[in-house]
Amino acid sequence: MKILILVESLKVGGGSERFAATLGSRLHDHGYHVSYLTLMDENPKYDCKGQYYTLNMGDIYANYQKPGFYLKRGFNLLKYSPQVKKFCEDLNIDTIISVSEIANFYAVLSRWLFKNKVRIIASQHINPEIFLDSPIHYWLMKFFYHRADEVVCVSREVERILNKDYDLENTQTIYNMMDTEENIKLSEENLPSKFRNLFTENNYFNFINIGRLNRQKGQWFLIRSFRRVVDEYENARLFILGDGPLKTKLDDLIHDLDLARNVFLLGEQENVFPFLKKSNCFVFSSLWEGLPLTLIEALSMNLPIISTDCKTGPREVLCPELDLDGNIDYPYLGKYAILTRTFPNNLLFKSLDEVPLDDDEQILSDMMIKMIKDTDMKEKYSHGRQRSETFSYKKIINKWDEIIGK
Repeated sequence: MKILILVESLKVGGGSERFAATLGSRLHDHGYHVSYLTLMDENPKYDCKGQYYTLNMGDIYANYQKPGFYLKRGFNLLKYSPQVKKFCEDLNIDTIISVSEIANFYAVLSRWLFKNKVRIIASQHINPEIFLDSPIHYWLMKFFYHRADEVVCVSREVERILNKDYDLENTQTIYNMMDTEENIKLSEENLPSKFRNLFTENNYFNFINIGRLNRQKGQWFLIRSFRRVVDEYENARLFILGDGPLKTKLDDLIHDLDLARNVFLLGEQENVFPFLKKSNCFVFSSLWEGLPLTLIEALSMNLPIISTDCKTGPREVLCPELDLDGNIDYPYLGKYAILTRTFPNNLLFKSLDEVPLDDDEQILSDMMIKMIKDTDMKEKYSHGRQRSETFSYKKIINKWDEIIGK
């Protein structure tokens, strides 16, 4: 069986990119012939097993807010979808597994319009509710997703939204996978030399956040909340691993809040596990998600977790005792982690003198302070590895075998 993983990029730092590399490598180990076709050729790339190809389209998100962006995107769909078909013919591909909305569009169009004779398994990795207010994107998803053979959803709530709001019936949920034993092995590697001095002193309490520096991840709320934590505990520190379009604004906010000695933007790191091992608590500030791999990685390292209860994923991963749509009071001290209320979808790069912390930011800072002070609470949430085994590749890969073999 020959599989083509169609994905925007394999660049280090992205969740969908890492999913594609992980899935392809696991399928390769399971006996499939795996190739990757990316829309963009970006570096550095995640390691993966199989053959790599690219359409090398350049930055498909360039000029996102400028007139003509969607016209150009439509032109590119018509231009490059036949090339997807040609790759499939040249490589004798049986099944395309497309990863993320844009890749899904290319995969389906290559068959619907250009008669690509392959089976198509599309996949949805973020909360599709965010596109309900975008008529073009919403229509495209409804049109193309109905024409895929299967749409794999990374969480049950993502599937429920696609069923309810997009009228899809060709869906099923398969969780993201990981290898806990491999994570532990990777955590034993040395930190990059330029960061080792930051983690050598034992009198600091280290919080860590991992994610692209973009609107989805909400790190400005985290940094603003952390000002209050440092006011009470000057040895508290926050490390943020990732890169993205908001880096400069986040860096300016750190300096405006006089946090340069406590908050550090460490950039993208291919191996995040030595950083997790050296940290005391993982803090997750996203405004929306799909099924965040970083939460599962933190669980696998037995790190206490404080997370926003954003749609979708955190509640499903961290608090399986809760109904997906049940109302709760915040903060919620759950079975495996602490949930805080989701922040509003607003950019806010202001000092606390200009805009004081709101209730949601106060709750987050309260929980970080409590995590430092309350050793019993920290101990309670330092045993998440058992939960991470729910997402073991040994369990998940069998579900992919089933859907590929249909």
